[in-house]
Amino acid sequence: MFLKFDETLRNKFFSLLDFPQEEKDLIISFLRKFKNREDFYLTGGSVRALFTSEKITDLDLTAKEDIVSFVLFAQKFLNYHFVLLSPEWGIYRLAKGKNTIDFTSFRGETIEEDLKKRDFTFNAMGLHVKALFENKFLILDPFSGYKDLKEGIIRAISEENIIEDPLRILRGYRFFAYGFGEIEKNTRKSFRIHREKINWCAKERILQELLYILTSSKTYETFKLMNEDGLLTEIFPYLEKAKGIPQPTFHHLDVKDHLLETLRWTDKILGNPKKYLGIEKTSEMDKEDFILSVKLAGLFHDLGKVYTFEIKERITFYGHEKVSAELFKKMAENLRFKKDLINKICNLIKNHMRPFHLLNEKEKGGLTLRAKRNLIKDVPYLKELFVVCMADSYASQGPDKELDYEERLKVFFHELFELKEQLEKESQKKRLITGDDLIKLGFKPGPLFKEILQDVEIQILEKKLTSKKELLEYIKEKYGKEKL
Repeated sequence: MFLKFDETLRNKFFSLLDFPQEEKDLIISFLRKFKNREDFYLTGGSVRALFTSEKITDLDLTAKEDIVSFVLFAQKFLNYHFVLLSPEWGIYRLAKGKNTIDFTSFRGETIEEDLKKRDFTFNAMGLHVKALFENKFLILDPFSGYKDLKEGIIRAISEENIIEDPLRILRGYRFFAYGFGEIEKNTRKSFRIHREKINWCAKERILQELLYILTSSKTYETFKLMNEDGLLTEIFPYLEKAKGIPQPTFHHLDVKDHLLETLRWTDKILGNPKKYLGIEKTSEMDKEDFILSVKLAGLFHDLGKVYTFEIKERITFYGHEKVSAELFKKMAENLRFKKDLINKICNLIKNHMRPFHLLNEKEKGGLTLRAKRNLIKDVPYLKELFVVCMADSYASQGPDKELDYEERLKVFFHELFELKEQLEKESQKKRLITGDDLIKLGFKPGPLFKEILQDVEIQILEKKLTSKKELLEYIKEKYGKEKL
């Protein structure tokens, strides 16, 4: 039940504390002040981190008695913000910047009874605070959490604990996504049995766990596991309806499997953009907003095919992009995703077919500069669209798929990036034709203004007209009859 370690583990704990140095010193001083309190323990992730070497940005502290007074003293001593989490459960939080310190009351009479109520064995280890400041460094481990951690086993303490808080189901998959190991078979069985109970949980709590999974490098593997266990469609109900919907021979999978395969390719592309996109990885591509937008757009880009499926001479899904965006928006709003992120993903989903259509026009010799410019203007997230389209293409490997299609798509996107750069440079120059010039010609401000100025921009980009005089003559000749 007790694990004994030498002082190197104690030193490791202090080195892993990822708090600003001044606050770190105060926290150590606070812990030292109460080192002789017999019911004062570190638990959860801050103990687990001793063996995984995770940075400790959050502390979990538990005590048997008088937790409210304890928290209020800590708030004043540390100068943190007080957050009322679940007073009915004796759970309180102090927060400052990226750091939090949670205080909980024992659930039961002893620390052993408290640990028995926790989620997984490796989170049910306890470290008496006094062990940080004396020679005996003993860790309480009543459920062999250290052994499971070393062997890579994610094991729930009990089925009852899962029922008590079904969010623990999603947390189990999150630990899988973070590389803690495989989910133990009885634990996974409990997840399957009680998967519907995830809907009992607050949407904000579900969202937070989903964000952890989505920003990991194992999103596809985790969602695949969740799909096998029936949890994925509890959270995203429209996905199940995509199962069994056939696709044209450009594809090799039904709609649901194609969506999951697209997610797999987004993981691969984000891991090695140089190989798949021909571009170096930038800091922008490591940002949460970028990762979430391409993975979610990839996973849901064809969801509307369920409702637009038709067979006449061939299988068609006319307008599926718009329906896909609407379905995603409905699910995302229900889960409380940020509005800006929802809008961005909807934009990617609605426009994910346009590069394919434009590439087709290009190869037929009918692609115009205006069509490329309009795509760039309509989708401000060209790099994200590149990832989604390439993942979509790699996930489509039917018998009618051309072997070199991804290479051609890649070349086309690089042309779009060059044009975008050119457009940005032109926008910084002084305009040859302005709204004032159009008014002098007799045009009235209105929708036609925008059309004319966009046309002028295209003429300059195509180098057909280069002087103001030429442009004014062109405008008078083409639009003169419409000015009234």
